[in-house]
Amino acid sequence: MASCPRPVPSSLPWRAGLRELLPGSETWLMERVLAYAKAQGYAAYTSTLVEPWRVSIAGLTAAILGALDSRDGIPWEYPLECEAPGDPIAVFADIEATRHRARGITLAMFWGLLKYYERAYLDCIEAGFPKGEGAVCAAFFIAACFARMEYVFVLRWAELSGQEQTDALARENRDLANEKNKYLTVFESISQGLFLLDAENRLDNCNAAGLAMLGCGGVTGGMYYAATEEAGGGGLGELRGKPLAILLPWLEAALARPESHGRVELEAAVSEAGENRIFQAAVEAIADISGKFAGKLVLCRDVTERRRMESALAQSEERYRTLIDIMHQGLAILSPEGRIDFANETLGELLGVPLASLIGRPFAAFVCVDDRERFREAQAGRRQGLADPYEMGLCREDGSPVCVMASPSPIVGRDGDFQGSLEVFTDVTRLRQLEARLATAKRLEAIGHLAGGVAHEINTPLQYVSGNLEFAKKNLPHLLALLGMYEAALRLAPENPELAAKLREIEAFRQDNDLETVLAELPPALEESLAGTERVAGFVRSIKRFARTESMGRQAIDVNEAILATVEMARSAQEFPVCLETELAEELPPLCCVPGDFNQLLLCLLLNAAQATEKTGRSDACVRVQSRLEGGNVIVSVSDHGPGIPPEIQDKIFNPFFTTHDVGKGGGQGLSIALAIAEKHKGSIRFVTTPGLGSTFLVSFPLE
Repeated sequence: MASCPRPVPSSLPWRAGLRELLPGSETWLMERVLAYAKAQGYAAYTSTLVEPWRVSIAGLTAAILGALDSRDGIPWEYPLECEAPGDPIAVFADIEATRHRARGITLAMFWGLLKYYERAYLDCIEAGFPKGEGAVCAAFFIAACFARMEYVFVLRWAELSGQEQTDALARENRDLANEKNKYLTVFESISQGLFLLDAENRLDNCNAAGLAMLGCGGVTGGMYYAATEEAGGGGLGELRGKPLAILLPWLEAALARPESHGRVELEAAVSEAGENRIFQAAVEAIADISGKFAGKLVLCRDVTERRRMESALAQSEERYRTLIDIMHQGLAILSPEGRIDFANETLGELLGVPLASLIGRPFAAFVCVDDRERFREAQAGRRQGLADPYEMGLCREDGSPVCVMASPSPIVGRDGDFQGSLEVFTDVTRLRQLEARLATAKRLEAIGHLAGGVAHEINTPLQYVSGNLEFAKKNLPHLLALLGMYEAALRLAPENPELAAKLREIEAFRQDNDLETVLAELPPALEESLAGTERVAGFVRSIKRFARTESMGRQAIDVNEAILATVEMARSAQEFPVCLETELAEELPPLCCVPGDFNQLLLCLLLNAAQATEKTGRSDACVRVQSRLEGGNVIVSVSDHGPGIPPEIQDKIFNPFFTTHDVGKGGGQGLSIALAIAEKHKGSIRFVTTPGLGSTFLVSFPLE
């Protein structure tokens, strides 16, 4: 193919086809050349990495296309006997010859590899061009380009003199030594044990950290140089060639796996000198320049201290988490935007939300509407470093209120940037309820004291009035009889003019003042006055019984008497608009309780029943109070004719501040106070309700 039998017309379309075919076949050509090289053993002397082959193919294709565009694409005019200035084929060949010659590649080796390049390109022409004159012209042009490259290679190798060969060998040795030093530096700088094994899993080299794991002292590069010294390097050379599975038995299972399994990782506990150590290892297969399996690389590290620290950290975190979770206070870490980044179980229970559903939600969503502005102001204060505790209301997921005391702490980063806040929430709902109950109890106690004083002040003059009325009632008949006797005596002396005049005067006075009627009505009036004073006296006694306070302590009371006193008080209340009926069991045993508490509980139930009954507007509606003995308990029930309790609120009626009444009609404390009093006396309250017909609350007091 050194000469062309006939010229190649430049007008034929093969040039455009070649210019399109070669750049698009880069991967195909690379795989084809590599296949030829591996089949003939050339891959043992060159890299099997894809990138170097791709660069070589790209450079060669660019040179061929450059030659195609030069001198009108007439390669047979290239003088093979001398160089042509600006010839892209010659430039490419010169660069490749210099590069491969410096790497120690012989002319024969490179020439043989070049032939497989040429065969791959000709295969590409055969596969990519249709049969015909264009394919012949393209193949002729490719062959001419490779012939030109062969000639340049020969010239460049021939130019290398003996001295140049020596210099090139020195440079190569120097480069090789530098590469060895870099390899050893990297190899020994690894702080973990690094073992290089041959194909039989025998030790070929290891770094100083690896020698320490084998129980041998060594310096950087000790194993490498010991293997090359005839003296054995102080015993280190004897390690070379030994199976690593014998030196480190815990690696046996990992080393036994074939290289086709890829990377193998394991962790093992090893007992050394009576101490348990934990090691991690990674085993990776390595290949030679031809891609054949050449051995294994084993990387080992002692993770004993790390595992101890991890275990200690896990225990610390567990203790911390346990401490956080058993806190009676809700805890949250809020982001600068007010989102919940962390929370404990107590906060989830406080808000009635699963812990997993809390994370990421804005905390303001749980703040009562009336307190949200206060919450925002408090959060803004965190950015200024303020950490004053504050009280606010929260709304549980079911809508019930919770009163909390928030104790915040700003979270500031190392750079002083605000990163959020730590909030501790203490549920003070029960405390506020107790405060409200205490305030109510104190008011009732004050009212009781006042009522007792008023009753005492009324009772004293009432006794005077009652005694005088009794005296008048007792002596009035005697006075009337005496008047009758006087009138009879006067009528016996009509002849006496003076007596007759007096008799006429008395008669006139009787008629003028209607003494007949007065004398007839006076006894009934005294009877009514006495009945009135008795009623006032009974009311005063009721006030005294009702006003007995907790300061008197627990006492045995007559349940029916206490019920009647409270009913009397309720009847006297102007806001009690419905009738009251009682049905009390006889011979109830005395009940040991705080009398004032019992009266207060019953009054709360009576007022609640009256308000419920009033809603119906029925004229025949009434509230019935009953008492009975049931086992070892005294049962007091209060029934109303109200609308009943809807099912959706039956679990909330004893909650503090919960009310179904209009604003101003109730504060939602009555049933809550009643329940607290019952529980204080180890009793209970339950209710039975029928929609549209009314409800009955039953209070059970155990007999002690």
